[in-house]
Amino acid sequence: MNPKSRKLALSINNDICVGCYACEIACKQEHNLPVGPRLISVHPEEPREIDGKPQLRNRVEYCLQCISAPCQSACPQNAISTRDDGIVVIDGELCNGCGECIKACTFGVMQFDDIKKLALKCDLCVERLDKGLQPACISSCPSHCISINKRG
Repeated sequence: MNPKSRKLALSINNDICVGCYACEIACKQEHNLPVGPRLISVHPEEPREIDGKPQLRNRVEYCLQCISAPCQSACPQNAISTRDDGIVVIDGELCNGCGECIKACTFGVMQFDDIKKLALKCDLCVERLDKGLQPACISSCPSHCISINKRG
C-alpha cells in the first residue's frame, strides 16, 4: 500500500495519560480557540482499583476521523470532506453553522465556535502535518501517550 493512501487518526493510550491538560492547551493555542470549544478533552475518571492498587485514569476524547463520517453526510452545505490521508476537515468558508454535523457526530466530539458561528473538529493539525510537523497535542504531551495511527 502506498504510504500516502494510509488513513490517519489519533491514538491515545489512556493508561499512561497523566491528566496534565497539555494537549488541550496546545490545541487551543494552535487553533486560536475561544473559551468553550475543545477539540481534544481530558476527563478524569473516578479512582478505581487496578491490580490491587488504587489508580487514577483519564479518558481523552477526540475526533476519530471516521472512515464513513456521519458529520460529513449530515452537512447540508458539503462543508465537510475527507482528505486522501483520511483526515476529515471542515471548510470554514462553506460551513453555515447549522450544527447538523454536531448532532450527527456519533462520539459527541464536534464543537461550535460561538464567536465565528462555525462547527469545529480536530483535523490533526493538517497545516502542521502538511509541513512535516506533528499535531500540537502530540508535541506537547509529556507522557507521550498520543500518537498518529496509520490504518489501512
